[in-house]
Amino acid sequence: MTSSAISGELAEAVNTEVAVITPPPVYSQIQVINEDKEFSNNVNAYLQKVDLLSAGLNYHLISVFGSQSTGKSTLLNALFGTTFDVMDETKRRQTTKGIWMSRAKQDRILVMDVEGTDGRERGEDQDFERKAALFALATSEVLIVNIWEHQVGLYQGANMGLLKTVFEVNLSLFSSPNKSLLLFVIRDHIGVTPLDNLAATLTADLERIWDSLIKPNHLLDSKITDFFSLQFTALPHKILQPQPFSKAVNAIGHRFELKHDENYVFDKSYHRNVPADGWSIYAQNVWEQIELNKDLDLPTQQVLVARFRCEEIAAQAWERFENDVNPVEGMSGLVAGLGDIIGPARTTALEIYDSQASRYTPKVYEVKKKELVAKIDTKLAQIYSHYISILHKIALQKFNSSVASELGKPHYTFLDSIQTAKSETLDTFVEAATEAQIAGTLLSFESELQSLTYDIEEAVSRLRALEAKKLGTRITRRVTSDLDDKFPKIYKTPSEDLWDRIVLTFRDVLVKSLANFEVEKDGVVTYDLGLGGTAAEVVIEIDQIKMEAWKVLYRKMREFSKPDSVLIRLREHFEDSFKYDDKDIPRVWKPSDDISEIYSASLKSAMLLLPLFATARLANGETVFPDPEVVPALERDEEIDIEQFPILLSESQKLPIQSDLKRIADSMYVDAKRSTIQSIRQVPLYFYILLLALGWNEILATLRNPLYFAVLAMVAGFIYVAYSLNLIGPIMTMGNAAFEKAVVIGKEKLREALDIKDVGSSYRNATSTAVEPGSPKTDADIPLDDMDENGEIAAVKKSKGSPGEFN
Repeated sequence: MTSSAISGELAEAVNTEVAVITPPPVYSQIQVINEDKEFSNNVNAYLQKVDLLSAGLNYHLISVFGSQSTGKSTLLNALFGTTFDVMDETKRRQTTKGIWMSRAKQDRILVMDVEGTDGRERGEDQDFERKAALFALATSEVLIVNIWEHQVGLYQGANMGLLKTVFEVNLSLFSSPNKSLLLFVIRDHIGVTPLDNLAATLTADLERIWDSLIKPNHLLDSKITDFFSLQFTALPHKILQPQPFSKAVNAIGHRFELKHDENYVFDKSYHRNVPADGWSIYAQNVWEQIELNKDLDLPTQQVLVARFRCEEIAAQAWERFENDVNPVEGMSGLVAGLGDIIGPARTTALEIYDSQASRYTPKVYEVKKKELVAKIDTKLAQIYSHYISILHKIALQKFNSSVASELGKPHYTFLDSIQTAKSETLDTFVEAATEAQIAGTLLSFESELQSLTYDIEEAVSRLRALEAKKLGTRITRRVTSDLDDKFPKIYKTPSEDLWDRIVLTFRDVLVKSLANFEVEKDGVVTYDLGLGGTAAEVVIEIDQIKMEAWKVLYRKMREFSKPDSVLIRLREHFEDSFKYDDKDIPRVWKPSDDISEIYSASLKSAMLLLPLFATARLANGETVFPDPEVVPALERDEEIDIEQFPILLSESQKLPIQSDLKRIADSMYVDAKRSTIQSIRQVPLYFYILLLALGWNEILATLRNPLYFAVLAMVAGFIYVAYSLNLIGPIMTMGNAAFEKAVVIGKEKLREALDIKDVGSSYRNATSTAVEPGSPKTDADIPLDDMDENGEIAAVKKSKGSPGEFN
């Protein structure tokens, strides 16, 4: 807007007579935000009352901003026909408190009267005036800035510092494409300084403020005109120039009423596009954002001094506190009377702060004290936490050593030992932790107590596992011992129900081993190992014991089913069937016995036992397999192949057993055959009867002759003694051996005698044919062809026979 247009408007306002019109309706008003910064809950009810709640977007909002006692309410009442309270000129005191709103006489316009700035009532507390100004700027389409002419060019007087703060926060909170109009109304303009010059001064000040703002990165190059439109107008003195003042006000009013006016203030870009029935919620949200923003909480000079001094005093108190607690800060072990050291240190530090800082601004004093207390308590919490962690470690060590001492005694009860050690440990921990606490602080050891309890329970679980393992070892040894006693007897009598008897025996042994731990409750039999723990843990421990027992059975099955062991059992079975009859009497083979048939039946019976030892199979055809509850653990055991659990001998292992058994059986068969041949070569019984009959006379002659009778008595006595001492067999064996040896020697002697005779005859025959009778002949005269390489005569050599010729 040019200066000539502004001057023309002012001249027109002064020279134009005020037209007489019908008095406009007078509307009531509502306090939107009170002096305690509380937003009203009755805004919608007021809009309903003034018939604007259903206006939709067809309404406008105007606010006024300026220093206290500059006639803001008077200007609004004159422009819009509102009835805001105005200042009593005789008292010069604050009139408007908070933010008030009323409907204007013009159609669908809402006007907000904002509490003035720089009032003596609030003094240096500028918090509300900043927030009120920002609220008006963020919600209004037009912000009327009411300013005295003599304030133009001033920084504080023209509220430039306040506008800077408001602009800066507005950019960070409510930067949007919606612009606002800043309408500067310069009051008490006497005309010495042209309006154009005043407008140029204000514009330059606003642009300088805008350039100095701290803007978001995306708005660094923005200008004030990107967010605000600027208009300037002036009003004469209301008291000294009442008629020109009224005309000028009427001219300004045209800007709000006449759309064809070149200075018409309402532009579509200014509207916030919030329907009237939603304006209350929108405005309340804006106020809440403003209230939560700390950039508006700029301190006064007294507050700055109080902050500086309170921070300085707090630093001194903190330094004293650090010196007092320094000896215990890096402790590596328990410190006796820790609470008596750190408690007085805290008290002394706070006393130093209170004695020096309490005379400054109470709010700052309280805030800085809270900060100091928080800082001290944080340090105390670190020291206390370190102390509690050391106490935790020592308590856990004490628990472990106490339990080890109790469990090392010859006779102990696991549960009693554990409970006693646990109770003593926790009581000691709580007592020591409580002594180190400080009244008035939040130092707590509850979390560390829970952690210690958890660690103790973990240690108890490990000890319970070890104890359960030892108990399981004892039970397993008992099972092993019982199986060692009973299994050989079962394996001695193999039959189709062999594995039924083995499994039944095993289960009986296992049940008896666990019988001492059975307990009955409500008709249900469970186990109690005397180690405590939950029911689920006891089930796991019992299953572990059962698993170890099944491993014992697994080893026993394979021990008794080794190829050599199976071969021995099959051989024993064959021998029992082949060498003994149905009455378990040893067989004496006779020529009439069918040895071949007995051999075949015995061998077949022994061979049929091989599958029985090769696969653990019950009589009903099912294979022997562990109980379901122990299978998962056995599957993880490296010793056991759970899939091959019942398979004891593979096909490749069975073939050598069959071959060896056949060879052993064949050997026994041959021995049996030989015994029958020897019985056939023995002298028949009738021969002895015939011998007795034919030699009767000789027997009588012997008995009648004393000499013969004495010899016979000696022989009979010798035979009786030999029979009594079971020496008949050995004597007969020795006699047979001596007889056979004599026969062999006799044959040798006879052979030697016959060899000498043949050599002499051959020699005589040879000499008689080669020389004259009576003529001697030496070996030299024998032709070389008749001698071999050893010099032996061929004829003699030919006369020799092989030893076999005498057999």
